[in-house]
Amino acid sequence: MKSLTKISALALIAGLTVGCASTSDLQKVQNDANEAKSMARNAMDTANEAKSMASEAKSISMATEEKINRMFKKSMYK
Repeated sequence: MKSLTKISALALIAGLTVGCASTSDLQKVQNDANEAKSMARNAMDTANEAKSMASEAKSISMATEEKINRMFKKSMYK
């Protein structure tokens, strides 16, 4: 997300320093920056969802491991 913001900022600066930018050029850069921000938000949402799913999978895995350990201990007592 930071790199997308940096790229957008560099694109804006480059657009301004290359020459006289018209209002339509600035609007294009602004639209590109807004699109980049939107894509970054979507990526962050997807990453947060994946993190949540991984956390849930870890919990299930730990519960399963605990059950297996109990079963092993019971079999050792027999």
